[in-house]
Amino acid sequence: MSKGSIMSACIFKRIQERFDADDTAALNTLLTTKGHLAIAREMTSAGFPMSEHTVRRHKKSDCTCNRVAA
Repeated sequence: MSKGSIMSACIFKRIQERFDADDTAALNTLLTTKGHLAIAREMTSAGFPMSEHTVRRHKKSDCTCNRVAA
């Protein structure tokens, strides 16, 4: 990867890119109203397997969504 290029987005960013506006709004609501484990379980049951740690990183903005490669 070249310097200054954006790193691969986390799973939430990749999922949102496939969703329509209504699904994206529902995901954003889920992220603001539920805990890490509940979100991970709901997303996994909807066909998007992930751990609570993945959810935690995204909610704390510690994922790759907003990072730029060094």
